[in-house]
Amino acid sequence: MVRVLIVDDSPLFLEALRAIFEADSAFEVVGEARDGREAVEKVAALAPDLVAMDVQMPGMDGLEAVDAIMASHPTPILLITGDPARTGAEWCFEALRRGALDLQPKPTLAPEDEEALAAFREHARLLASVPVVYRRRRTRPKGPAREEAGAMLARPMRRCLPELPGVAGLVASTGGPAVLAEVLGALPGDFPLPIAIVQHLAPGFAPHLVHWLDGCSALSVSLATEGAIPRPGHAYLAPDGAHLCFAADGRFHLDRSTAPLDGHRPSGTVLLRSIAEVFGARSVGLVLTGMGSDGAAGLAALRRAGGATLVQDEASSVVYGMPKAALDLGAAEEEIGRSQLAEALLARARALG
Repeated sequence: MVRVLIVDDSPLFLEALRAIFEADSAFEVVGEARDGREAVEKVAALAPDLVAMDVQMPGMDGLEAVDAIMASHPTPILLITGDPARTGAEWCFEALRRGALDLQPKPTLAPEDEEALAAFREHARLLASVPVVYRRRRTRPKGPAREEAGAMLARPMRRCLPELPGVAGLVASTGGPAVLAEVLGALPGDFPLPIAIVQHLAPGFAPHLVHWLDGCSALSVSLATEGAIPRPGHAYLAPDGAHLCFAADGRFHLDRSTAPLDGHRPSGTVLLRSIAEVFGARSVGLVLTGMGSDGAAGLAALRRAGGATLVQDEASSVVYGMPKAALDLGAAEEEIGRSQLAEALLARARALG
């Protein structure tokens, strides 16, 4: 039985969220809260397995509540927010940095959405089982971090743009936004490779993640676009609903026609396989925290092509599923802690120069 505390300033949504969870006997809604302060108090009193919480609320908002909960009674937190296009959606990613586990749009009770509701509940069930740890209360960073945190024989790139030395590919899911912010924030603005990123997100949130990451890093962060030439010192996020690939000449190709791979489009495995095909040994692949196994097969292809392959270690992963799957396939050369990821990525990128 998963014991859930639901938090929102809207009585109507609280009622809807209770109905969504209680439609499955595996869940029990043990309490409701209308703002962040009440949420913190009820976490302490009820010790729920999961907190499902909005971010923008009157009084103590979701950011402050995440800080307080993770500092006093660490509990898995699922952020649930409305229209991702509204102003302030970047708050959700800051809440993920502070310790919340994942972000989902507010579900509805429409009968035609039952499959989506079942998936929402299953995701909540999995999050409730994720171990979380105490975190010191923190404030939002004021600006981008600018401090900098035996190579294989490189074979020629396949008809790639001559000025492009190679590429780095990063794949992440649950827990990924906070790790991406830390890694990109620790890289210098003159990082020698372009970085292509697949981060599993609910539809509509990718532009807001880009905006937030761009403010965390000395790199230029943007959504990848069809036919664009990737540039060193830039990071590119796969947009909603498209596999991020590379054409034979090294330009970006957004594939919206190929079916999702293992439920994902964009797929990390598709990205890394494309990097292996086009760039070969002139590449670095990194699989970060996340549920499932996306990226594992792609990282294996990249290693066979001679690229450098890394995974985040178990101790620092929110969910160890994706890195472990890559290790189980023999895809990773090295397992690295979160605080050393940027340094390792920079060292391997410079080795390609």
